[in-house]
Amino acid sequence: MNESSFKVADSLFLVKQTINQATPAAPVEVPTNHILVVDTSGSMSGDLPQIRAQLKKKLPKLIAEKDTLSIVWFSGKGQFGTLLEAEPVATLTDLKTVEAAIDRWLKPCCLTGFKEPLIEVSELVGRVAKARPGSVFSMIFMSDGQDNQWSRPEVLKAVETAAGGLAAATFVEYGYYADRPLLTAMAEKVGGSLIFAEAFDKFEPMVEAALQKRPMGGKRVSVPVAGDTIGRFVWAEDGTDLVTFGVEKGTASVPEHTRAVYYLSPTAVGVSITVYDLNAAYAALSLFSVRMQPEIVLPFLRLTGDVAFIEQFGGLFGKQKYSSFMDAAKAAVFDESKRLTKGCNPNALPRDDAFTVLDMLNLLQTDDENRVLVDHEKFTYNRIGRGRVDADSVLTDEEQAEVAKLTAEMAKTKVAAKLKELSDKVAAISNKPAPLKFVANPSAEGYAVSNLTYNEEKPNISILVRREGTVDLSAKVPAELKSVLPAKFPTFIFRNYAVVKDGLVNVKCLPVRLSAKTISTLMAETASGRIPANVITSEGTTTFINFDLLPVINRVMVKATSAKKLFETEWTLLKVQAEQKVYNSMVKELGAGKKSASFIETYGQAAADWLKEAGFTDYSGFGPKVVQAEATDVYVAKELAVAVKGYSSIPSLNEFKKQAGKGKLTASAALMSDAWKAVEAYLKTDDGKDTAKAETWLKTEAKKLDGQRRTLIADKAQSVFCTIVGGVWFTDLPTIDDTKLSITASDGTVLECEVTAKEVQVKI
Repeated sequence: MNESSFKVADSLFLVKQTINQATPAAPVEVPTNHILVVDTSGSMSGDLPQIRAQLKKKLPKLIAEKDTLSIVWFSGKGQFGTLLEAEPVATLTDLKTVEAAIDRWLKPCCLTGFKEPLIEVSELVGRVAKARPGSVFSMIFMSDGQDNQWSRPEVLKAVETAAGGLAAATFVEYGYYADRPLLTAMAEKVGGSLIFAEAFDKFEPMVEAALQKRPMGGKRVSVPVAGDTIGRFVWAEDGTDLVTFGVEKGTASVPEHTRAVYYLSPTAVGVSITVYDLNAAYAALSLFSVRMQPEIVLPFLRLTGDVAFIEQFGGLFGKQKYSSFMDAAKAAVFDESKRLTKGCNPNALPRDDAFTVLDMLNLLQTDDENRVLVDHEKFTYNRIGRGRVDADSVLTDEEQAEVAKLTAEMAKTKVAAKLKELSDKVAAISNKPAPLKFVANPSAEGYAVSNLTYNEEKPNISILVRREGTVDLSAKVPAELKSVLPAKFPTFIFRNYAVVKDGLVNVKCLPVRLSAKTISTLMAETASGRIPANVITSEGTTTFINFDLLPVINRVMVKATSAKKLFETEWTLLKVQAEQKVYNSMVKELGAGKKSASFIETYGQAAADWLKEAGFTDYSGFGPKVVQAEATDVYVAKELAVAVKGYSSIPSLNEFKKQAGKGKLTASAALMSDAWKAVEAYLKTDDGKDTAKAETWLKTEAKKLDGQRRTLIADKAQSVFCTIVGGVWFTDLPTIDDTKLSITASDGTVLECEVTAKEVQVKI
């Protein structure tokens, strides 16, 4: 072995280890058995039809004449199998067999489990190897989710077992919810590569390239790795791919034709050199960005001085940004034209105060003249969460039981008349009327960004808009009301458009119309370099904001992440919410028993009652009773929970009054005292005795507090984004296991606070 190392920075060396072999093994091209392992869990429902079509259409061009294809499908525990085993696809007859199997089995179902399909791969390799001696195996394993069935050690054990029979392996991280750390570790166990595909358009060429890859025959050899390895892996170039090999007990298992491996070490290894391998430097950028290790990436940026990558690094937070950076750096390893596209300047450090998605949304919200154009053809939006269905279209438990009973009776009889009678009964139960559907009126002028909705525990931000439209009542309205109610009933809905979901940009392009003041601000920020030039484009009076080119957060925000500040914000928020509860509860009390006059006066009492039952009100628009669609899969999301001891929940106003009457308030109830005293004092005044004036005053006070509440939630959201998207912990808490802090708030209150990062399963 010959080792040489180049010093990148203090405690960071780029090491090249040449592998000496007494008789170098010549690469031998041999027939390949391709094994495609496909995730068919419920979350893949939108993409599997395209993947099926791709395989059916292009397999003859991708698989060589002497090669074979095996396809293993998997979803949840116990749900896996081999639908094709070592099938040749060189003839039309063979292709028909393949197509039939693909159509039959590659369909979405249930959850996600990696262990069993990997064991299936090991067994499949054992069977096929006996029938096709002298051939090799290449696996493509793709998943868009996280294993919610097996533990990480069990999965890694299964992939380690499979590794012994594979000459090549490619792991496809499909979409932003795939488990990158686990897939990365799996690739290292096998000595394979990890590729990222945001969606099918990226997956298609990647999987085709992997299927056309010609792994070389030959066994693996154990190579002693000198020195320590940062990340416990080494890598090698394989054609136009980067292949990683895990290091365990000081050795790595690599194909015997491998000539050299690279790795990073905290100390110098072997001979010190003064000229570094540029390919290896860009490889390090790619491999350590996919592992989201900025402390490694930054020194290599200084080393290369690549201004384009340095500028991109300024917004490198979260999986989305690291993924695009990883792909760009990997391309630069094998294509010199991808390097130094903006010149070389080792001193061009990335800006810490890059303009962020949060900055942009807050700027849009500051001026009512700014309008979002959600009807524009370039508005790119992905609906989030599980779908909802009209409650009236769903069978009740009793109806489901009756259908099951009738179906069982149908299975027992062969009499045609009886079968028709039972079938008619099932149809009568199942024949639910079509649900009422809201149709929005197109709005060329767009909607004001007057309300940003932040999730207090997840890195989510939505824009709330009120959309005007109509609902066709003709199919449901009772006959006696057809002459009273218009067939196309005018109403409105409130719609939330998630701009950021789980820290990922969900709206890539937002068409807007901006005020002159906002345009001036954006031009100044662009001129200063905080906003990249291609973020803002325009056509006539319409401006397009490319959110996917902005970081969600920046380094200034991350460096300022303080637990004490978060707890102070939470304390102030609790006080505001408690006071707001008093005012809002009093508004309801004063309005108790009052009926909305609008629908009654316009359509009459009977029509107003029917409209209310159908989901219409004159004050909140159209909101029918709905239920969530059945979940088909789950993914893991991260949350940040904040708690102040003794203030877990704020009581109702009635409960507060009871406690006050007894002269003993809980800590949470005491937060309502000042607001209640203010209400009592106002109600004793002359204006306070006038119900209409009192209600107006209460609403005004509640609105003032609501503005404060929204500002505080936005401040709190910044901590949520920095810890979850930025992957950092609080500067005043030593480690992620340190979650508690005692603080003295600005009002002198001593508080025992706790912040907890956790993972939760979200049904989809």
